[in-house]
Amino acid sequence: MVRIALTFIFSLTISSLFAQFPNQMCVDSNRIDPFFQCNDPNFMPVCGCNFKTYRNECVAFRNYGVNTIQYDGVCLEDYLFLSIYPNTVTAQVDAYLQFYKASSASIQIRDAYGKLMFSQNYPVVDKRQFTFYVSDYRPGMYFMFVSTGGIYTYQRFVKL
Repeated sequence: MVRIALTFIFSLTISSLFAQFPNQMCVDSNRIDPFFQCNDPNFMPVCGCNFKTYRNECVAFRNYGVNTIQYDGVCLEDYLFLSIYPNTVTAQVDAYLQFYKASSASIQIRDAYGKLMFSQNYPVVDKRQFTFYVSDYRPGMYFMFVSTGGIYTYQRFVKL
């Protein structure tokens, strides 16, 4: 009986130790600073230890507290990654897109009411910068949708 009780206590101790460390080893919540300005506009996606894709290492480390990078590029779980920089624009919007594996893509821009402003299909792309001229758009919020193979993502941008 004593042996069973000791085994149970040992198992609980070990499992509670492992439950405390995985997230702390990957992400340090004390370092998360969403307001930190990396001043690094480079689009060089990285896959963090939490298997989320970030625009670059600075954003992963400083804004999200990620401690280690798994590999350069888009995480397999995300499949594709879209980033708009900056997201407040006047005449043009620059969109950066990368896939885990090269694929064709459909890009749409819609206004806040869902009205289609732009739509284009692109052949096989891997990592690419797209520039869209929006000087004739009215001021307001817009959404850029990227889809491929039934998977989609979107980003917002504001036209001043």
